[in-house]
Amino acid sequence: MFHKFKVSKNKKGAMAIKLDMEQAYDSMGWATLHQVLKWYGIPSHFSKLLLECVTEVRFSILINGNISNWINAYSGFRQGCPLSPYLFILCSQLLTNAINQRGHSLGIQISSRGPKITHLLYADDVLIFSHASSSLAKSMKIIVEDFCKWTGQRVNFSKSQVMFGKMVRKNLRRKIAKVLGIKIVKEMMYLGVKMSLRRPKIADFQELISNVMDRLNAWSKKSLSLGGKLILIDSSLLSMPNYLITNSLVPKRVLLELEKLCINFLWNKKGGSKGIHYVAWEDICKPRRLGGLGFHSPLLRIGALRSNLAWNFLQKPDSLLHRTLKHKYGVDIMHEIPKPLAQVLGPYCWMGERF
Repeated sequence: MFHKFKVSKNKKGAMAIKLDMEQAYDSMGWATLHQVLKWYGIPSHFSKLLLECVTEVRFSILINGNISNWINAYSGFRQGCPLSPYLFILCSQLLTNAINQRGHSLGIQISSRGPKITHLLYADDVLIFSHASSSLAKSMKIIVEDFCKWTGQRVNFSKSQVMFGKMVRKNLRRKIAKVLGIKIVKEMMYLGVKMSLRRPKIADFQELISNVMDRLNAWSKKSLSLGGKLILIDSSLLSMPNYLITNSLVPKRVLLELEKLCINFLWNKKGGSKGIHYVAWEDICKPRRLGGLGFHSPLLRIGALRSNLAWNFLQKPDSLLHRTLKHKYGVDIMHEIPKPLAQVLGPYCWMGERF
């Protein structure tokens, strides 16, 4: 979608609105859940069992060793409860229904025959796409306000953002931002991945390196044996970039820096002085049957993680990703994957009869 923002020369332009819901789980109304369960046709007896797990909750706060009076809750789902995400998604379907019924003018097509993508919704993370127009912005705002009235949700306008395509004029950008009441940004974070209209840079992934260094600094103060260091590296540090590798193009220099931090942590002495590297990192990353320790190098894992996207693409022909790319690149995508798609799916994707 954001590649379309970058290359499109459509005079209408495009915009993406990211909505941040304020205390989304705590604000969801119980009456909304009751009506949604009825709308889905769930039997009344089972609905009562579900509501008993959610409603009539009381809280007590421990302040300086003294227990406060009971506080009765009137809305919200308890975060951490395994049932809460499913119930929240059921209620969020109201927003999808409202956009499908009243937001026919919203949405952007990547290709002429492809499906129109109006919004992406992952729990309380909402991303709405539309052509850049003040009238469409007003229509979208009305739909969101109605959804908030139905559910008790509140939009946090200070954290919500709008990003425009390159063809949108500056005066129109300011006008739309004023209508929506949210700020204009050149890039945004969605589900932990940075969305921008440029190629990712090393500086965009400094947060990953900072998180690794913070974890190393926390554990370096403790006396860890060589075995403890190996377990920490294998179970925690090397798995931290997996999500970003799967969903974005992480520069190799970032992954090399991550490996360097792990190597120094493994062989350096307790005081921070450099130690002897008794075994090469390449040998440590070999499988155990070949004499290594079975570490998964982030650089060697790139192809495997992206091949997971290719597998989902091939196994789910009804998914939005499959339908969008099939119309963009043609019906022969299964046999002759174009170069841009091949770079995304990785070297292990199935092309025709070859692996």
